[in-house]
Amino acid sequence: MKFVIVVLDGLRPDQLDEAVTPNLAELSKIGLRLVRHTSSFPSETRVSSAALATGGHSSAHGIIGNRFLANGRSIDGSSLSALMTLGSERGGVLTATTIGEVLAAHGRAMLSIGSQSQGSFGLSGWGSWQTGAPAFWVHDPSMFGGNAAVRRIAPTFPRLPPDERPARATIERVVDLFFSFVKKEALPEVSLLWLSEPDITYHMFGLQHPTAREVLHEVDRQFGRIFAWWSEKGAREGVQLIAASDHGHAIIGEKVSVLKHLQRSGFKVGPELTPEVDAAITAQRVVNIWARDRKSHLLAELYHSLSEEPWFGVAFSRKASDGAPLIASTLPLSAVMAEHERSADLSFVLADCGAANRSASPDAVYYDGTYPIGVGMHGGLSAHELSSLCILAGNAFRSGVVAAPTSIVDLVPTILSSLGLPLPSTVHGRIIDEALQDREGSGQYDVEDASVSIASSARRSTVFRELYRQRLYLRGAAVTRIAQPKNDKPDANPTLIRRN
Repeated sequence: MKFVIVVLDGLRPDQLDEAVTPNLAELSKIGLRLVRHTSSFPSETRVSSAALATGGHSSAHGIIGNRFLANGRSIDGSSLSALMTLGSERGGVLTATTIGEVLAAHGRAMLSIGSQSQGSFGLSGWGSWQTGAPAFWVHDPSMFGGNAAVRRIAPTFPRLPPDERPARATIERVVDLFFSFVKKEALPEVSLLWLSEPDITYHMFGLQHPTAREVLHEVDRQFGRIFAWWSEKGAREGVQLIAASDHGHAIIGEKVSVLKHLQRSGFKVGPELTPEVDAAITAQRVVNIWARDRKSHLLAELYHSLSEEPWFGVAFSRKASDGAPLIASTLPLSAVMAEHERSADLSFVLADCGAANRSASPDAVYYDGTYPIGVGMHGGLSAHELSSLCILAGNAFRSGVVAAPTSIVDLVPTILSSLGLPLPSTVHGRIIDEALQDREGSGQYDVEDASVSIASSARRSTVFRELYRQRLYLRGAAVTRIAQPKNDKPDANPTLIRRN
């Protein structure tokens, strides 16, 4: 048994359309569609790359965002060299065991071909390319190891246009390299192909722009080449085909600058913990703040300055020594499986625009960054950002629909168990028994509401979660403003509410 996983970056499952994505639509008819499949949090590409590699959430693998702070310095996860400052090729970058490492330890191999950022590619194939397995990063195939097949095949292709946007030729190269490899080489147990579209184009134009639809059609066409190979040959040879996305997309409805807001309020904050600042901040859909002195009153003061703003969404903080959230009125980061030694002291999701403006589009959100209003964005906890595609096909899988909750972290344990390989202790996901032919499935899903809220006199923050087979699945988040009489002070004793 072998697996070919094709990741279509940023594809929201409700974008599938018979006319625009005929190949994916056909795969969903003959295969098994996971209709409640979600991303990890934050719903960002580098986090998802690590989740797909490890079967764990950020609390396990330690990649807590596309950008984050470590040792007081900003780490840009798109750069492999920046990630390497966290450790080395032998360990320390990811703090969880990867599927690549498990395969290598048992004499198996993994083929990686991708057009995403350098850092994301390195993370998704971590533990594989370091051991000499074939790894083609299309922007510079020489960068990830010295595999003989890579050295033979890569020079036969011309260099790609630098920073191509939309990335039509770039994603075509991913598929071209796959076919060049399988023409003369045996397919390894796992192949991971990562197409950086439609994410790039969604960030440029939004989801409904004509160019976005054209690029999505091209994404489907490139996937269709793999689908045709699988239908004609791969399926007969026991290859299992998985089409998946790493996250969904919301739409930027309003823009803010949290850094400027805090600076105007008199706080000494900056992008790194330099001697001139008291706290460092990174921001996009999720805002992370690291304080120089966690024991000071600064974090509480920052929280109260921010929490009155209409764009302030659900907030989280690290656990204090007594196990409670470091900041009153926040949920613990563990509520979204994001508590790690690298975690920020205060994290919050920028709100949905509908929380302050009922006439806003349902998928419109606040955003802090350089992209313009009206284009696609992700990273937060809205259902549109968490919603992810996953279709499974092959003789190992049933056909039809699975309506039970599933997540990106469930793919690693499902694949490893199907290959008869052990699951690392750092895996958070579960084996998707409902999908497998050799497992019993009742069709009945005992799903519990495991949502968690925290309420103060001014607001109620809720993270919608489901508990299924002893695993938590994220479904969204919301903030409800509570009318407060003038001159009332924020509640010093907020109430934590769990739903069981």
